[in-house]
Amino acid sequence: MTIATLLAALVAATNPTAAQPAQATTPPVKVKRYCIRDRREGAIDRRRICRTREDWQARGFDPVVAIGER
Repeated sequence: MTIATLLAALVAATNPTAAQPAQATTPPVKVKRYCIRDRREGAIDRRRICRTREDWQARGFDPVVAIGER
């Protein structure tokens, strides 16, 4: 073997990015959020409150049941 071949093998062994194939990146998954407008009589109109279904269920409210999708 020549010195050039040995150097090329050494560089290839020490360079981790050249040995690994490129990974395909996937776009982030958009989580569905349920928004509710809290309107109470005599109070200031609040903006929408948006949370995931799991967040609403942790507070004791299921938005899917409330809007009648199930």
